Amino acid sequence: MDARLIHRSYLSLIAGIIFCLIATPTLFARVTCIRLTCDHIADTTDLKRFRQFHQWKDKTGNELALAIWKYLSDYETGLYHFNEILEGPDPFDEYATVRDPLKILNTYNMAYCGIFGPVTDGIFQGVGFTRGRSFGLVAWNHCATEVWYDNAWHYFDVDVRGALVRPDGIVAGLAEAQSNRDLWTNPPSNITPFFPKDPDKAKIFDIYKDSDVYFYYRWFEAGHTMDFYLRRGESFTRFWTPQGGCWNHQPRYAKTKWIRNLIEQKPRGPKPNHREFTPWNHGNGLFDYQPILTKNSTDFADGYYDVKNLRPGKNGLEIIRSGQAEVTFEVFTPYIIVPKINDLDDPNDDCEASVVTVNGPKPVEVWISLDHGLSWLAAGKTQSSLDLTPFVKKTYGYLLKLKTSGAAGLTAINFLNIKTWVQVAPTSLPALKKGKTRFHYDIGDRYNQQTIPMLVKPNTADPEDLKKYALKMPNDYDPNRHTCRIRGEFIVRLTAPPGMKIAWFTIGGTFRTEQGEYAKNTDNRIAYAINNPKGFQEIYRSDVPTWVNHWRYNWDGDVVLSEPANEVFVKYTAHTGLNTIRACLHLLPERLPDRNINITHTYRIDGQLKQTENMFTGPATYTIECAGEPENVSVTLEAPHGE
Repeated sequence: MDARLIHRSYLSLIAGIIFCLIATPTLFARVTCIRLTCDHIADTTDLKRFRQFHQWKDKTGNELALAIWKYLSDYETGLYHFNEILEGPDPFDEYATVRDPLKILNTYNMAYCGIFGPVTDGIFQGVGFTRGRSFGLVAWNHCATEVWYDNAWHYFDVDVRGALVRPDGIVAGLAEAQSNRDLWTNPPSNITPFFPKDPDKAKIFDIYKDSDVYFYYRWFEAGHTMDFYLRRGESFTRFWTPQGGCWNHQPRYAKTKWIRNLIEQKPRGPKPNHREFTPWNHGNGLFDYQPILTKNSTDFADGYYDVKNLRPGKNGLEIIRSGQAEVTFEVFTPYIIVPKINDLDDPNDDCEASVVTVNGPKPVEVWISLDHGLSWLAAGKTQSSLDLTPFVKKTYGYLLKLKTSGAAGLTAINFLNIKTWVQVAPTSLPALKKGKTRFHYDIGDRYNQQTIPMLVKPNTADPEDLKKYALKMPNDYDPNRHTCRIRGEFIVRLTAPPGMKIAWFTIGGTFRTEQGEYAKNTDNRIAYAINNPKGFQEIYRSDVPTWVNHWRYNWDGDVVLSEPANEVFVKYTAHTGLNTIRACLHLLPERLPDRNINITHTYRIDGQLKQTENMFTGPATYTIECAGEPENVSVTLEAPHGE
C-alpha cells in the first residue's frame, strides 16, 4: 500500500477513535424528566406530586378522599366511560388490560368499571391511604372502590360518578350501601355528582342489597413512569383533540355495535358514551426529532444511542474508514405509540405511527429492536421515508439502527427525521384559562434526579422472550398455565445501556394468591442484588388480607441504590405463583443533562389562532393572560439545536 494512503488511513482511524472517546451519548446532555404544569390542573406525572395539588394538599381522611373523587369525576378533569383498554402481546386479557393509574390519567382518560375500580384504588394508595380495595358487584356486573380511613371502609365510584354520604358528611362503605336505602334515596343536596345516569336510586339499592361481592386486593399496577427526555433538535407537541385518527385501537371494538358506532362519530376514535360526563375525546402527541448532523452542531453527539464508523462532517454523517458503518437512535415515550386507523376491522392497514426519513447518496438498511438491542428486526431499506408502523405501534419505544457502507470521507447520511405519534389524555395537559394562568416548568424524577427511563417488560407468555432476561429459565414454568405461570425461584438480569448507570428502579409483577382464610398462606417474595447475582436483599414479602376472593394481585415498589450500578439482578421467589414481570430502570448519564427548553402554547380566542412562546435555561414559573375564554389547541416542548 502507498505510504500516503497508510498515513491517511491511520489519521482517519485516530480521528475515529478520538470521536468515539469524546462524543459519548451523554457528553452533550439531553433535557430529562421534563414537567410542565399549571395551577388548576393536578400534576398527574407522579402520584406523590398529585397528592400535593393545592385543592387537597392540606386535607386528610374523608375530605381528601372526597376531593380526589370529585376531581376524577369532574366534567373538565374527570375520567370517562368507554370500554376496556388493552396493551402488549400477552394473549390473556387479565394481563393485557391496563390498570396502571399513571397510564389511565396521562394517556387514556377513559376506561370502564373493571379498570376504574382498581385504578381508583391505586390512586388512593398512591396519595397515602394505606389500605384499599376494589370490588366486583355481581348483580350489576360492576366494579368500584373502597378505601380505608378512620377505622372504616368508604365506597367511591368513578365509573358512574357516585358516592354515598351519610348525614354527618362521611362517605359510607359498601356494607352500608347494601343495607341503608336512605343513603340512595335521601342524599345530602351538596354531594355532586350523584349517580347522574341512574335516576331511580331505589332500584340501584335493590340491586346492591342482594348482590354477591368479590373483593380484589391490589388489582392495580404501579410500575409505569411519565418521565421522558428530549434531545437537541427534538420537540414534543401535545394536542387536546384527536389528530388524524390515531389511537390505541382494538379490532374487538368494531365487533360491538355501540362501540363501533361511537368510534365512527366525528372526530373518529374513542369517545365517551355519556357525553354529558366530559367535553373530551382522546388527545394526541407528536415527537418530532430532526437533529443537525454536521460538525457545526452538537445534536448528533447528544442524540445517538450507539455509533460505529460514522462522525459528523461538513455535510452530514461521514464514514470514517472505508467499509461498513452504522448508527443507532432511541425512540422512547411514556405515552403509547399509536397509528392512524383506517379499516376498523383490519389492523394491517394501520399507518404513520412512526415514520423515519433518511437522505443520503444511497439507501440505508433500517433495523428495529423492541428489547433494547437484545434482538433486531429488518424493517427494509430507504433513501427517503419508511413507515415503521407494523413494528412499533402499541409499544413505548424502540431502537432504530441505520446501516450503510462506503469509502472513507463519504457523506452517508445528510438528513434524519423521526416522527412518532402517541395518545395522550387531554385532562392531564396544562391548560390556559380566561384571565391569568400560571405555569411551572420543572425537571427531575420523583427522587429529584435527572434520569433517563428504560421500561423492561418480559413477555412471560413467550418462552423465547423470557429467555432474553432470565439468568436461567425457571424449573417450574408453563406459559399456558395462565393463573400460575412460574413457581419457585426466578432471577431476572437488568442491564444499563453503555454510558448509563442505574440510579434507581421500579420492580413488580402479577402474583397468584390464596383466597379467604387461606390468603395468609400466600408466599411470594422479591429481592435484588447489585452487579452480581448473590447477596440478595429482600424488598417484598407477601401479606395478603383474608378478605380477598380473587386469585391474583399485583405488587410494585421502588429501589433507590446507594451507588449507581451497571447491572441489577432481581430474584422472584414465588411459592404461590408469579405470572407477569415488569421493571423501569431510571438511568444516570455520565454527565448532568441540559435544562434549556422552548415552550409554545397554541390556542384560539374568539376564533383567532394565537401563540405564546417562552425560552428557559432552567426551571421557571411564568404567566399567560387571556382576555377571553381560550380554546387550548396544543403545547410544544422543544430542546433547541446544539451549537
